[in-house]
Amino acid sequence: MAETNISVTDALKGQQEQLKRLIAQKTWMSEASKGTLSEIKAQIGELKRLLDQLESKIDES
Repeated sequence: MAETNISVTDALKGQQEQLKRLIAQKTWMSEASKGTLSEIKAQIGELKRLLDQLESKIDES
């Protein structure tokens, strides 16, 4: 079980670092089409939903 906890924690930390790098690259955002930005926004909404679901599961534990 400890390995699973570490894997989940590592995966979330890795995703966090990738998002930080993506946010730091301002050029791609200014060059992206409105369609691409809309798709990214939709994916962000889904990520928020899933993170809320994960947080809820943790609170239930």
